Amino acid sequence: MEEETPLTKMAIIRSLLSPSTAPHLLLLVIIASLLHIMAKVGTEQAASFGFISFSVAYILLAPASNKDVFRKLITFEKLEQASFADSMKERLKILVLPLAFGLLLWGIMSFAMGEGNTLSDVGTIIPPALGFLFVAWAAAQGWFFAFATSNSIKSPETGTLKDASAHSPVPSLVTTSTLMIVMTILVTEAFRFGLGNNNFSIWPYVASFAVFAISVRITWPLRQKASTHTATHAVAKRWFHVTQLFITWHVLSIVRSIDSASSNTLIFIEELVLMIFTVFMAIWALTSKADGRKSTLFTKDNALFWGVAFGYGYAGSVAMITSVFDDLTAVLIGGHILVVATVVWAQRSLLDSRINRMFKDFDIKESVESIDIKPQPETLTEENIPEIKSDLSVDGEENVESLGDPVDWNQKPESIGDETNWEEDIELLD
Repeated sequence: MEEETPLTKMAIIRSLLSPSTAPHLLLLVIIASLLHIMAKVGTEQAASFGFISFSVAYILLAPASNKDVFRKLITFEKLEQASFADSMKERLKILVLPLAFGLLLWGIMSFAMGEGNTLSDVGTIIPPALGFLFVAWAAAQGWFFAFATSNSIKSPETGTLKDASAHSPVPSLVTTSTLMIVMTILVTEAFRFGLGNNNFSIWPYVASFAVFAISVRITWPLRQKASTHTATHAVAKRWFHVTQLFITWHVLSIVRSIDSASSNTLIFIEELVLMIFTVFMAIWALTSKADGRKSTLFTKDNALFWGVAFGYGYAGSVAMITSVFDDLTAVLIGGHILVVATVVWAQRSLLDSRINRMFKDFDIKESVESIDIKPQPETLTEENIPEIKSDLSVDGEENVESLGDPVDWNQKPESIGDETNWEEDIELLD
C-alpha cells in the first residue's frame, strides 16, 4: 500500500494564505471589526448574534467545500487575460454564499431571540455566554498545542532499554530548566527595557520557577518511566522542552498583567497573536491529526473555512469580554491560567499514553524479530525431479511409473468379464 504524503504545517499555511480564498479572510476582518464596534456602542446582543451566525455559516461551508459544486461557488479561479475589474468581480462573487448564510442565520436569531420575542430570555444570556467562550478557547489552545506537538515528534525506529544506573531523568531535567531560565530572562528583561521600566522585579522568576516545580512534581513518575528506554527518553525530552517553554510564556503574561507592566496595546497585540496561533494549532491538529494522517472532514482544501469559523468565534468572545465584563484583565489572566493548567495536565496524560503505546510497539517488534522461521519444503522443479525419482527407486528399479511414459490410447481396456466363460453350466443350489 502506498504511503500517503504527510500533511505538513507548511501545506496548511499555504492553504490558509491561498489567493483563491483570500477574500474570506478580508471579509472576516471587516465583519468582525463592524460587530466589535456594535458591541462597544451598546448593542452586545445583536453583535453576539452576528458573530455566532457567521461562525456557523462557515462551519456549514467547510465540509461542503470538499464537493466540487460548492467549492466553485466559494473559491476564486484566476481568469486568463482578465481585466482588474473582472478579476475583482470574480473575487467578490465567492463571498455571496457565506454572506447569504450568515445574514440569514443572523436574521433568524434576531427574530427568535431579540427583545420581546419568543426566545428573548435565551437571547439575553448569549453575550455573556459568548464571552465565557474565551475560557473554552483557552483550554482548547492548551490542549491543541500539547496534542499537536506531542504527535508531531516522531518516535525513533529503534531503541534499547537503559541500564538501571543510566536511566535517570535528571540530565534532561537540567536541560529543560536551563531553557526555561533563559526564556524567563530574555522575555522579562526585554519587556522591562522595551517599556522603559528600570525597576527590577523578582516575581516573574518566582512564578516561572514555581510553576516549573509543580510540573516536575506532577510528571516525575512518567519522566522516570520514559528514561528507562532510549526511544521514549528522546521523545519525552523534546516534548517537555517545547511544552515547558509554552507554559513559561503564559506564566510571564500573567505576571505582566498583574503588575500592569503591559499597556492595553501590548495586551491586544499579544491576544491577537494568541488568536492566530490558536486557530493555526486547531487547524493543524484537526486537518492532519498532527502526525501526518489525513482527515476526511478536516482537509487542507477546507482548512481556510474552518479557520475563518474559529476566527469569528474567537473574535466574538474577545469582543464580548471587552464590552460585557468590567474587568478585562481578570478575564485574560483567567484564560492564561487555564492554558497553563491544561498543558500541565496534558504533560501527564498524553505522555502516559504515548509511552505505553511506544513500549507496546517495541515489544511487538522484538517478538516478531525473535520468531525462528523454518524453511519451506522444497518445491518440484525440472532440475530436482530426477533426484526425487532416484530416491523412490528400490534396488535400482523404479517403483513409480514415470509421468512421461507413452500411453497407447487405441488399446482396448480390459473388462471385468473378459475371462469368464458364459457357456458353462452353472449349477444352482436349492
